[in-house]
Amino acid sequence: MKKFLLLSFMLMFAFTFSESWAQERTVSGKVTSIEDGSTLPGVNVVLKGTTNGTVTDIDGNFKLSVPSDGGTLVFSFIGLATEEVAVGARSVIDIQMSADVKQLSEVVVVGYGTTLKKEFSGSSVSVSAKQIEKLPINSADQALQGLAAGVQVVSASGTPGGGISVRVRGQTSISASNDPLYVIDGVPVISGDLQQTGFGGQGGNALAGLNPNDIQSIEVLKDASSTAIYGARAANGVVLITTKRGNTGKSQINVGYMRGIAEPTKILDQANSDLWEEVRNEARTNDGLAPIDYANGPGANVETDWLDAIFRTADIEQFNASISGGDDKTRFFVSGSYRNEEGTIIGSGYERGTLRLNLDHSATEKLSFGTSLGMSMDRNQRIQNDNNIYGVLSTALLTAPNIPIFELDAEGNPTDEYSDGPPFANPVRSALLPRFDNKTRKITANNYVKYEIIPGVVAQVDGSLDWTQLSEDHYVPASTFQGGGLGNGVYNTREISVTLVEPTLRINKTLNNDHNINAVIGGTWQNTVDFRNSVSGNGFSRESLTYLTSAANITAGSSLRRDYSFNSVFARAAYSYQGKYLATATLRQDGSSRFGPDNRFGTFYAFSLGWNFSDESFMDGIDWLSLGKLRASYGKTGNDRIGDFTYLGTWTGGANYLDQPASSPTRIANNELKWEETVTFDLGLELALFDNRLNINAGYFKGKTTDLLYGNPIPESTGFATVQANIGEVENSGIELDLQSVNVNTASGFKWSTTFNISFLDNKVVSLLDPEPILQGFASAIIEGEPLNTFYAYEFLGVNPATGNAIYTDVDGNGIINADDQKVIGNYQPDYLGGLTNTFSYKGLTLDVFFQFIQGVDIFNNTRAFQEHLGSASWGMNSNVARRWRQPGDITDIPRAATSATIGLNNADNSRFLENGSYVRLKNVTLGYDLPSSLISKAGLRSVRVYVTGQNLLTFTEYSGMDPEVNVFNNTSTSQGTDFLTYPQSKMMLFGINVGF
Repeated sequence: MKKFLLLSFMLMFAFTFSESWAQERTVSGKVTSIEDGSTLPGVNVVLKGTTNGTVTDIDGNFKLSVPSDGGTLVFSFIGLATEEVAVGARSVIDIQMSADVKQLSEVVVVGYGTTLKKEFSGSSVSVSAKQIEKLPINSADQALQGLAAGVQVVSASGTPGGGISVRVRGQTSISASNDPLYVIDGVPVISGDLQQTGFGGQGGNALAGLNPNDIQSIEVLKDASSTAIYGARAANGVVLITTKRGNTGKSQINVGYMRGIAEPTKILDQANSDLWEEVRNEARTNDGLAPIDYANGPGANVETDWLDAIFRTADIEQFNASISGGDDKTRFFVSGSYRNEEGTIIGSGYERGTLRLNLDHSATEKLSFGTSLGMSMDRNQRIQNDNNIYGVLSTALLTAPNIPIFELDAEGNPTDEYSDGPPFANPVRSALLPRFDNKTRKITANNYVKYEIIPGVVAQVDGSLDWTQLSEDHYVPASTFQGGGLGNGVYNTREISVTLVEPTLRINKTLNNDHNINAVIGGTWQNTVDFRNSVSGNGFSRESLTYLTSAANITAGSSLRRDYSFNSVFARAAYSYQGKYLATATLRQDGSSRFGPDNRFGTFYAFSLGWNFSDESFMDGIDWLSLGKLRASYGKTGNDRIGDFTYLGTWTGGANYLDQPASSPTRIANNELKWEETVTFDLGLELALFDNRLNINAGYFKGKTTDLLYGNPIPESTGFATVQANIGEVENSGIELDLQSVNVNTASGFKWSTTFNISFLDNKVVSLLDPEPILQGFASAIIEGEPLNTFYAYEFLGVNPATGNAIYTDVDGNGIINADDQKVIGNYQPDYLGGLTNTFSYKGLTLDVFFQFIQGVDIFNNTRAFQEHLGSASWGMNSNVARRWRQPGDITDIPRAATSATIGLNNADNSRFLENGSYVRLKNVTLGYDLPSSLISKAGLRSVRVYVTGQNLLTFTEYSGMDPEVNVFNNTSTSQGTDFLTYPQSKMMLFGINVGF
């Protein structure tokens, strides 16, 4: 009832304007850039000599009431040349505006609308279509890496179509999601990993179905003032993705083709057979055991390079096509794409096809409607990897080099039968024989209807759908190690449907030339249905019969449905006086079914102020300052992504009571559970200097998240060890800096420009219910007073020259090394991160060089910990074991060889395996050439561009693993920075051509 009254009040408020702006007739049109034809939102359109005006919408369209005699329209925009156009008898006026220096970047896309950058008092960062087009990426979230200040992006592995970790201004949660909210053309979409079956540590990426070539811009909203409009989903930032739309004018056809190769960024040096056998026997000798006669055993004279056997030079191919255009009534954008990407490890690959239709239609002068429809289908050929004994790379690193790929006959020649050597599976067979096909079908649609009640006051209703269907078709033959002699099959399906209706009232009015009001009020009604099925079986009589209908035994089956509802009301009002004094207030109330009746609703808010001091009269004589703005904001946002119905006590079937079917409890209830809340303060300074040749955006932020969700220990007499509760606080703070400069711009056509961003971040767990470390595995821990992703283990001091044993810090000083002597040894919290891009252009030739960097992080190299076992296990070793301690007096950092009986703590989790994970990477180099129009116009072409681009070509790092951009646990909140047998990143070289008709 409150929501209805609030909306009704705003509608009545809007109608009170109707008499003041009575119209005689209406003119409409579209404003575009004269340089590239792109639409220009946010352009001021004013009837000269009056206060009657409007602002172009996100598609560059405008409508304005004018007197019957027409008059003159004035089009103005910061950084663009002002245009005056006589109306006359025309009803449609389309114009093109030329830019001085900055064009579309002067408009900021915000939640439920746009605003002028100059009048924006929040904090955000933009990535444009031009920046995205230069990167050979396969998902939108990858486009943010190194290009957005305050945003840390980590591709957890080189898995094609694999998971991406995105953190906006640090991590706010321990157990809830730390991912930002993604909104595509107004649709909040599902992100993250939707798989039901694991493949080691790596998950999928629900955003991989969006074609990056369809993106017009990405706006990352960072502070509370810009994110609070999304309330309980905004604590981790909001990423607004806007796709391309049609323009008025002649239809344009664009076709692009790209092809290239990929290789792993680095391959590790492994111990050969001689070294491996030497260390194994030395371990036995040191422990008083007889050596093994490998020279006359089954592995005699065998030298297998397992990494060479599984890695390959992979092919990448991509095709894009689009057509766009329209008239004053209807505008359209249609696109399609196909991408086929082999993985650099045999057996893996990713294939995707996409279609998009964006349509806008003006039915009358006041009524318009449209749609944004995106469809995709992808197939991800997965392989087991990472923390997995059946993983392809895992077993390649851990299988001894004296085991052949194929069994040998009596004469030592390979047969066609794969070999198996204890204790792991044959890596090549594990890559090529099993089938792990994951197929995703996705539809994202937003339909809108809007009606202009009076000029500057628009009522709009959006109805959207985010539908995802994932099928997992898996088969492991009986002949494989993991097939267990019977063969295994699994078929999973998951369907998630998110429907949303959002009515809004949007006001954008300028009063007396001085007062501008940009406001929105609305509501959200969202429902999510998640339906899952799974069935598995074994016992396949033939390896040609691979589906579950041929399984002798159906071993398991399950299905479930989860419903989740989310309802809201919200309002935001932004006020600008003379373009100098800015104020914005935002209020939102959310209700979520994920929380109990005691805390189902939450209220979130934000306030911000801005001052364009460069417009003050006392600044008139300072010609070198084009723009100077101070801004500050404060507000509260929330995080409701904790899983569905976590507050409820749960039961499961399948139990037995007195030989009768029964249910048993699996979780204790907590009706007081509520969402995590983050309060953030933000302060910023924006400068444009020397006729906009140097632009600076600097900011400071500090945020505290309270009511962290985590398992609270309870007496085990309850039958449970923990109950989910709100128990702690996390704090994030930092400094961000964005620089854009035009270094050289000569009359001859040579131009050199630079963009640079850097962020200094600090994260700390302020309080927990228990001050004792909460161990997370692989040396990770959550510790009060330390950052998230802290490493906690023994501190390695070296190797005792007399004994060859590791020396550790005796923390408690009792002369005994045990678990009580573990301590904080490092963390995966960056000191700073960022990116640097230099663009050089001369006439039709352009060179872009993009470096990305992260400094101050530690990586726990658990791959080394396993491979440097020094003879205590039978699996493979790296070449580091060659410098092990061998006799008294040896000075080294590798302990002695020993069997599992005497290895002791020499190979325990310790700082010997903690390495500097900082790196500077040549992320992308693109050399492109636009053919002269005088040449291509003869063939009826509008544009032709050819280019060559390289990705991850060089990496400067001290890290000894395959790649420093790694995380075995994919999108974890507490254990980032661990490398354990993880699929490395790829370096790519690609060639392409784009043709415009």
